[in-house]
Amino acid sequence: MGETVEAGSHLLPHYFETDVDDILDDVFNDIGGYIHSPVDRFMVKYFARFDSILQDTVTGIIARDRYPFSLSPRPSVQDILAWFSALSLEGVNGARGTWHACCHAPAAAAASEPEGSSGGGAHLLLTRSAAFDPNIEASWRDVEVIGQFCQDDNSSGGTYLDGLLALGGHARAVFAAQPTRLFLHGFYVFDRSGLYSSGALDLRRDSRLTPFLSAVLGYRLMRDGELGRSGIIRTDEVGSFITFELEPEPGHAAALGEKLYLEDQPIALSRTLVGQGTACYRGRRPTSSRWHCVVKFTWRWARTRPEEELLRLAGEKGVRGLVSLDYDKRYTSTADLRSGLRWGPHRRLVSQQQQQQQQQHQADNLIPRGTAAAAAGAGAGILDVTEATSRFLQNRILTCLVVSPAGRPLWTFQTALELLRVLCDAVSAHWSLLQRAGILHRDVSPQNIVIADGDSGSVGILIDLDVALDVASGGPASPPGEVVGTRMFMAVELLLLGKEGGRHTHRHDLESFLYVLLWAAIANGSDSLLGGSRLRLWGIEKTWDDSAAHKARDMSADSFSVVLAEIPPRLAAVRPLAKNLRRVLFPEVVGTGTGTGTGTDDVDAVYDAVLGAFEEAVALEAGSGRGL
Repeated sequence: MGETVEAGSHLLPHYFETDVDDILDDVFNDIGGYIHSPVDRFMVKYFARFDSILQDTVTGIIARDRYPFSLSPRPSVQDILAWFSALSLEGVNGARGTWHACCHAPAAAAASEPEGSSGGGAHLLLTRSAAFDPNIEASWRDVEVIGQFCQDDNSSGGTYLDGLLALGGHARAVFAAQPTRLFLHGFYVFDRSGLYSSGALDLRRDSRLTPFLSAVLGYRLMRDGELGRSGIIRTDEVGSFITFELEPEPGHAAALGEKLYLEDQPIALSRTLVGQGTACYRGRRPTSSRWHCVVKFTWRWARTRPEEELLRLAGEKGVRGLVSLDYDKRYTSTADLRSGLRWGPHRRLVSQQQQQQQQQHQADNLIPRGTAAAAAGAGAGILDVTEATSRFLQNRILTCLVVSPAGRPLWTFQTALELLRVLCDAVSAHWSLLQRAGILHRDVSPQNIVIADGDSGSVGILIDLDVALDVASGGPASPPGEVVGTRMFMAVELLLLGKEGGRHTHRHDLESFLYVLLWAAIANGSDSLLGGSRLRLWGIEKTWDDSAAHKARDMSADSFSVVLAEIPPRLAAVRPLAKNLRRVLFPEVVGTGTGTGTGTDDVDAVYDAVLGAFEEAVALEAGSGRGL
């Protein structure tokens, strides 16, 4: 299901098959502006209860241990690993889990060694089981805590920022394998509103060693809730399930619970850290063998109108072509999870180039590097690689929705006629949603259109109102500075506006339907495009302007025929439809996305034209006898 563009497309390569540099860039953009550090009372909240339990153990370690930093100000990675391995085996009553330490970048975790590094980093992972293979995704389901050691040494390719991004790469792998994880410890804490930490622990000073040892040992004493495991999804002899509450029967004070079993793998999954973190599974009741519904977990922004309310409103208004809401529940929020902490505005990561410019400015003005960090009591560290912002915590609420029918993904269409009918139904549902309920969808993409099989044949259903805008209320639909939609299918005009944002209109969504049609036809029954397709550049460019430029070029008169040539012969019926849609949606300068009408007549006229083009294509293909 849908996601803000920051959460990435579900159609992009799998996390464990993605280039290291791409993940570094993704993590930088993902957590870049959502950092709180130092956070007051951090150590008290998470580790105070272990003080008395670990006091004798920590004192004994300090008294007898040859701590690496006492031997050399820059100990080798091997020295650190040897010391940490011995520390992790320290006997503590009630401890659980196993620390794993290695100095080679696992292919699966990715982003852990900067290109050209000569061993300047080490990975520290606490897992439930003694066995762990970082190259197997399932292993990350056992990860409890993550860590990263990175020598601040440009000559070896390692810097503090590299280490922080590598840590973010680990966190992404954990959240992808554990979609209902509430938060994750990694000497920082990662949650869906960003990351936060205490002040820096300077391990070169014995006086600061005690809290570090308490953390390493304390993590092994933490219970599931303290580690961020939710327990929402449980397992029995049949499989994974959730329990949802039913209305209490007469004479019973408490609600009853019923199991809903989930398919092993999610059908949609966001692989980023900050944002909605959407994960969707097909579900079935214990008495059925058919996957009849979809269970959706998402962290919605607290100020948006909940999707369940929009679905209820749409049902009351008689909107056609949407999923039906069967159940919903609110679990917790990032503000609740952070209770007891105090912080100010977010900080934002700055690039290596920006850091170098700042350091040069400090040198030119005789300002000692790290002075600001030292004054804040944090020492060198995250303050050195971030800058202040005026943005405060964007609270997110974890909710679960059960909707039906389950449907099939759009890419599973069998014939050109089925594809045309399904997309025609989805456009009609989009219009009904806006016309009857005053709701603009704003995330038209392949993952938000499913195929429902009924007695009269396949039917297209529009799903996911996560980022929909209640036009009538005019309330906020997304956090400030966060553009909604899936980049590959966004209108050119929205891409050109980029992070500055702009008014999202019905015409932008209709433009997205054209891109979905082209993608589905060129992918030709697959869930991804071939490497040589021009359309791939719409979603993988690193800047908004580049994505807009490629898309605008491909919509131009000279290039559009080249795009259409990628459509296989069995889906030839899509080509004339795509030409008609392009003519309707770009009546003036092709590729600008301008000319959007705001009046009722303009809205009706453009929907009439788009639906008319689809209905004509359906009639022609049905009349041909193909796909019947």
